[in-house]
Amino acid sequence: MKSYQEAIFGTFQGKDIVAYTFENDLGYRLKVMTYGATVLEYVTPDKNLEFANIVVGFDHFDAYVGNSPKYGASVGPVAGRIAKAQFELNGETYQLEVNNAENCNHSGSTGWDSAIFQVEEVTNEGVTFYTERVDGTGGFPGNLKVWVSYALTEIGELEVSYQVQTDKDTLVNPTNHSYFNLSGDFSQPIDNCVLQLNTLGVFPIAPDGVPAKTPDSERDFVKDLTEGVAFKDIFANQDEQIQIVSGLDHPFALKKGEKEAGSLYDPKSGRFLTFKTSAPCLVTYSANFVDDTVILNGHPMIQHNGLALETQALPDAIHSDLKADVILKASEIFTSTTIYHATTK
Repeated sequence: MKSYQEAIFGTFQGKDIVAYTFENDLGYRLKVMTYGATVLEYVTPDKNLEFANIVVGFDHFDAYVGNSPKYGASVGPVAGRIAKAQFELNGETYQLEVNNAENCNHSGSTGWDSAIFQVEEVTNEGVTFYTERVDGTGGFPGNLKVWVSYALTEIGELEVSYQVQTDKDTLVNPTNHSYFNLSGDFSQPIDNCVLQLNTLGVFPIAPDGVPAKTPDSERDFVKDLTEGVAFKDIFANQDEQIQIVSGLDHPFALKKGEKEAGSLYDPKSGRFLTFKTSAPCLVTYSANFVDDTVILNGHPMIQHNGLALETQALPDAIHSDLKADVILKASEIFTSTTIYHATTK
């Protein structure tokens, strides 16, 4: 591993936002920053050994403030939607911020994606960010201690790990919100990329995005995904689940014990991304919604310019038999690790 680099990336609320860059001997590079514990770059080779950043992001810090697609951000304490923006825990009802139809999505405006993290430890292999969250923030109970760690390995893996402690029973279900575009060109859609998932089925979503609580393995697009299917064929699929959001914005149940959760392949560049996780669920989001105010490389963002692979527990699990997956008790420590690895084939 080469020596890590540290630089001021911007300023926010009078504080310097610091970016850390890690590089291995193969030329892979990882860049992350203290604002939102955000991934800025994951630079990997293509089949011709040309290197490019494959996570969608901005060139300048200011664009990350109010980052509506949440490019690269750490999302927490609870990723995804919580129906009706409220939940019950230990006999108490907690009201959250309403920011997505009638629901709370990605913990609202006080989520980790806009927090300034401290650096607890940094080495040539990676960094651990730390923040604290006061009881009642965003409507959630508990004083939280939060660690988000990123590492780049000798073979080019990007490791993302979470550790959370609380002094009161609460909900915890974090994820990373990096969008992968294996072409390295964010002005190009992911239409020709092939996604394969080792899944037990999709959790169908309602029009407001809240998922059902039982996976469905019988839909044709789910069967296609288990074999591997190009996004252009997913987008063309007439299943109402695809059409309702113009692509994927769905949780998938993962098979326990599988070495990998799935893969993403770009035939043109030859980049092949595998991902594995300790989380029980994968939320896939194919950048279906276009925000014209988001400018990438001088141009407004295009639809389907990347794929978010959000490893987590099922969104809205608190309203289901899976609630134990998202309840963190005061005596326990939450941990989760996901590993992305871009190679070529």
